[in-house]
Amino acid sequence: MPQQDLLLPWRTVLDNCLLPLEIKGRAGKGEAATALDMLERFGLAGYEFAYPHELSGGMRQRAAFLRTLMTGGQLMLLDEPFGALDAMTKREMHRWLLELWGELGRTVMFITHDLEEAILLSDRIFLMPPGSTGPLQELNVGLPRPRRLEMNYEPGFVSLRAELERRLYETRTV
Repeated sequence: MPQQDLLLPWRTVLDNCLLPLEIKGRAGKGEAATALDMLERFGLAGYEFAYPHELSGGMRQRAAFLRTLMTGGQLMLLDEPFGALDAMTKREMHRWLLELWGELGRTVMFITHDLEEAILLSDRIFLMPPGSTGPLQELNVGLPRPRRLEMNYEPGFVSLRAELERRLYETRTV
């Protein structure tokens, strides 16, 4: 899932979500029923026949996320999926994703520059050195799941953020 939602403007939300199955030649009535059920769980019930320009930014990202989920892959690569959203919508997307997390049953590689987002959503964080040369640094998050937004203010979270900032600073000054 890239940073921009890349929903096809001439397709409805439902049709955009079914696109991966169409490409695989597996888009039938059963898959459409599954997609409709997922649209409800993604907070998009009633918008299945809307077009992307009729949706808010957060709704577009949820539709794009569902389209990614519909590929059926066990590994999902999310490249700064919330980067283009305003701060409040981004927090709401975090809340939504945390609620959905347990149901996914997928491995997610989440690329972000947002330290709080990395800590809140990840079990392991890998830091890329400047210029993408040199070894990756790993930080195990170790916060219990299920996670919730309020954890941002807890001492363990704040300590992890400080450690992450320290490591980032060290990689930039070497």
